[in-house]
Amino acid sequence: MVEVAKKVVNKVLAYAFMTGIIVALILGLVSPVVESINPALPAILTSLLILAGIVVGFANITEDETRDYILYVTALVIVLSLGGSTLGQVQRIGPYLESVLGSLMTFVLPSVIIVGVRAIFRLAKD
Repeated sequence: MVEVAKKVVNKVLAYAFMTGIIVALILGLVSPVVESINPALPAILTSLLILAGIVVGFANITEDETRDYILYVTALVIVLSLGGSTLGQVQRIGPYLESVLGSLMTFVLPSVIIVGVRAIFRLAKD
């Protein structure tokens, strides 16, 4: 019975992570338009993405997944950072591409910080 509950929780957390990615993509696409309508709204939406990333970092990554998660997300953050500055220079769609990549980084960066700090605490405890 406990194993079934654990599988359900893992599935829910995986869906929550994918939902965060989708929300980051959507916010990245609409952020340049929303900013022209209400300059304060992107800051609020960015704060929500950061909060979602923190929740993912605390709830979604198990101890066994820590090493792989830190490796993959660190590579992703590097690519998002370099890609955002490069693709942002593309005419017409550049600002949208840069905003999408920035939103994705805003979502995953807090999670990898939380997972990394938790891993350091586990190492220090042993």
